[in-house]
This record gives sequence, C-alpha cells and structure tokens, in this order.
Amino acid sequence: MTDRLWTKGFILLIAVQTVDMLTYYMVAPVIAKYALEQGVIVALSGLAATMFAVVSIVARPISGVLSDSVGRKRILIAALAVSCLAQLGYAFVPTFELLLVLRAVHGLFYALFGTAISAMAIDSLPESRRSEGMGWFGTAYVFGSVVGPLLGVYLSDEFGFRVMFLTACAMAAVGFVMGLFLRGGELPNRDASQVRKRLTLSSFFSVRCIPYALIMCLISIIWSVVTTYIVIVADARGIVGAAAFFAVNSIALFVTRPFWGKMADKHGIKVTFLPAVVFEAAALILLAVSQQLWVMLLAGFVKAGGTGGVLPSLQAECGKQEPERTGVAMSMYYLGGDIGYAVGPLIGGVSLDMVGTDGLFWTMLPFVAMYGIVFVYLTVRMRREKAR
Repeated sequence: MTDRLWTKGFILLIAVQTVDMLTYYMVAPVIAKYALEQGVIVALSGLAATMFAVVSIVARPISGVLSDSVGRKRILIAALAVSCLAQLGYAFVPTFELLLVLRAVHGLFYALFGTAISAMAIDSLPESRRSEGMGWFGTAYVFGSVVGPLLGVYLSDEFGFRVMFLTACAMAAVGFVMGLFLRGGELPNRDASQVRKRLTLSSFFSVRCIPYALIMCLISIIWSVVTTYIVIVADARGIVGAAAFFAVNSIALFVTRPFWGKMADKHGIKVTFLPAVVFEAAALILLAVSQQLWVMLLAGFVKAGGTGGVLPSLQAECGKQEPERTGVAMSMYYLGGDIGYAVGPLIGGVSLDMVGTDGLFWTMLPFVAMYGIVFVYLTVRMRREKAR
C-alpha cells in the first residue's frame, strides 16, 4: 500500500459518514419532543432516546464479530438501508410503542454501521498515515454534530416533524446510494465459516484493546458531563450564551484533529497524547473558574486540543492491536465511548448534588489523571513489546 491518503474510497467513506452523522443529529435533539406529540407523559418521552442508546451499547460487541465475519460493506449497506427506512417510519409511526420498536431497530444497526465504517476507514489507510486519516475521518462527526441539530430543529419548528423526518430519509437514501459505490470490505479478513465455527466469548472482545476502550470511556464521561451540565452551571453564574461553547469547540476540533493526527503519525502517539492531557485538564479548570462567557469559550477552544489530540491517534492505535480483527477492535473502542456517555450524566448528577455548580468540573480532573495513568501503562507495554 502507498502512503496516499486521499483516495476515492476514503473520500467516499467520509461522505457516507457525514451523511449518517447529519441524519442522526437531526433526529437526536427532537425525538423526545416528537414522543410528546404521540401523547406520552414527559417522564416517558426520554425513552425514545434511551432505547436507541441502550440497544447500541448491547449491540457493540456483536458488531465487531459481524463486521469481521460477514463483511464490512454488507453490514454498512444493510445499516444504511435500515437508517433510511427508520426515518421514513418515524414520519408515519402511529403509536409511541411502535416508535420505540423503530428506535430499537435503528439503534442496533447504528452500532453495526459505526463499527463497520470505522474498520473500513482504518483498513483503507496506509499505516504510516492512519492517525492523520482518522483525524480527517472524525471531521464528519464534528460537522454532523454542529449542522445536524440546527437543521433538525429548524425543519421541525418551521415545517413540522414529518417534513424533518422525510428530509432525513432522503439524506439517508443518498448515503445508501453512495455506499453502493464503496470498494473493499466485501469479504471478511478470514474465512467466514471458520470464524462462525470458532465463536467463543473472546471472539467478541479483545484484551489488547481494553486499555484503549477504557481511555475512550473516561474521555466520554468527561465530555458527557460537560455537555449535560454546562448550561446549568452557566445559568447559576449568570453567564448568557454558554451554548456558543459548542460552536467554538467544534470549529477548533474541525481544524485541529487532522493536525494532531499527522503529528502522531510522524512522531508517535506520545507526542500528541501527553500535551492533550494537559489541554484537557486546563479546559476543565477554565470551566471550573469561569465567571464570564469569554472564559467558557476559551475552555471550548482549549478542550479541542485535548480531545483532538487524543482521539485520532487513540482510534488508529486501537485498530493496530487487532490487524486481523479490525471490526472487533473498533467495537471495543466505541463500546468504551458508549458506556462513558451512558454513565457520565449520572456521575455528573451525583457530583453536582454533592459539590454544587462551583465544584462540578473540578471533580472531572481525576478522570483526566486516570486516563493519563492508563496511557503510561500502554507506553510501558509498547516498550516491552519493542524490546522483545
């Protein structure tokens, strides 16, 4: 394989990922409100979002094995088709119970899609530029998470939920068509029948990837606490416009992720990871002491250095741990993130109750220290393996 990064296949993978992220983030902010229109009480409206997340977590380990045994492209195409049909179903679903069923099915295939497309992306990249490539690949998530909610809220408010869902359906259909033109991933890395015959518990997990999944989990806990409680903290301090934190963070991430990835490819993951830990800690301290909007916005910019410095190289390194089972490696990586996003708001809620808004972000610093310690362990492990 040459060192060429921008192949037609890689560009198409980014395009497919971008469309999928757009449709996901169009629906995510409004699905609970849509559930209310189905006549359910407020307490149950969140189930439409929770059902999706819970099924995704359960499906993660399965997604890796399926990606490696059935074939990445087959999984990806099936998931894109289900996404398109799910959006169509949301537009016309008659009852809340059927909405929950749709969300569960969609959540299952969303997990399969994320694992399959990430494995395809890593497999398509030259090893010498994988961190840089995954940095660019991650910009699809950044773009979708910024534009998707704005588009979803605007369409649902101005034209109604049905128009919004049908627009998402049309976009998902475009993603499905683009997916048909993807090359590679048609066949698994190993003989599928042999994989199925040898299925054991270890087939669904990778011990070597556990430290990477743990770091991803800790990072996700921190981010989920920030996203869930930053507005509450800002309101308590009389800071107006705290939502701009996310715009600044997203723009900075979009710019810095590929740079950090390139640095990791050239100089090794240590060169990007250790400064990223410092940036992450600095961002949390800025949020903890902020009394003005500009300090919060600065924290958003600095935090991009923390997240952007870690994630591209972390994902690329995780993929290297299982060269013959990239799907399993990616499912482990995303499982860590899923668990972090699930438990983070709960941890944040307990912390907020114990220390209040002034102390909340200080309580996140131990999580930064923890993933720094895990990385030290990985560094020692890599040195020992090199010495052999």
